[in-house]
Amino acid sequence: RTMRTETMNQSPPHHSKTLFEKDGVSLVATILSSSSTSDDDDHDGIILTLYLHRHTEKNVINPTMISLLVQALHVIDTHPLLSHTNNKSLIITGIDHDDLKICKFFGNGLDLEWMMKASNNQSNTNGGAAAAAAVSAATKNENPTSRMIEMFNSQVLAKILTLPFRTVAAINGHCIGAGLFLALACDYRFMRTERGYIQWPEARLGMRLTKGFAELSKDKISDYAVLREGLLTAKRYTSREALAAGIIDGEYPLEELYSAAFRFAVEGLPESSDNPLEYFDPKAYTEMKMEIWCTSYRALKFGKVSDLPHSRI
Repeated sequence: RTMRTETMNQSPPHHSKTLFEKDGVSLVATILSSSSTSDDDDHDGIILTLYLHRHTEKNVINPTMISLLVQALHVIDTHPLLSHTNNKSLIITGIDHDDLKICKFFGNGLDLEWMMKASNNQSNTNGGAAAAAAVSAATKNENPTSRMIEMFNSQVLAKILTLPFRTVAAINGHCIGAGLFLALACDYRFMRTERGYIQWPEARLGMRLTKGFAELSKDKISDYAVLREGLLTAKRYTSREALAAGIIDGEYPLEELYSAAFRFAVEGLPESSDNPLEYFDPKAYTEMKMEIWCTSYRALKFGKVSDLPHSRI
């Protein structure tokens, strides 16, 4: 763990508002306030939580999920409650506070079933092989799979990568492939203990990473040995292994995971009492993130699935 559990269970007085909710994806604003007033403009910061509750689909990435994420991110950009303050942070998680037992997946990768249907694959090959064939075809010609991946990269991952505030992935279960890339797009990653693993599955499935996913992995995983092991062996990392490898920043029991992420999000508010950023400017903050992760931002925002493996973007 990176922080003491006792601290995690303490949070400032707050109330919450749902800003977006549709088909299993929701955006909730937790408004922190030390005053007794209920005026939303008089607050000490806002913690946004993007909940992924498409549990029956294991939170896979398909056009529906991408559209929902894009809509939620648009609300973050445009909602009056949020556009009038810079003092905010974001948590992304699949935690369901009403039923922790169903929180088995943070994200289970690309939707293989959708990819097979989109490519009109009627063969009897297994899902992984058929999906690999769909991705392989996408690297050669534009098709529904390539368009889906490019939209996920440019409108979701590139956006989250450069949001002008702290972003935290609270990984509540299996975090595989595209689910891992969603977590890597965040500034920080906390993971539940005891259940769930992190994996780059591409080597096992016989498919390329594609440029956007490759550059994001390289920018966020600083240890070459970990990158080599994770990508070339498709190793499944437990939370303890992921923490030791530097893939995540903390591990907590599921019951403590969200409170840990929440407290860390509070500590990262630009106007935090612990470490205030006196002259914070959201435009400069986004640009700084672009500078830090420039290669992956370019590949995600402007790259194509058909870009050659050795190309520079």
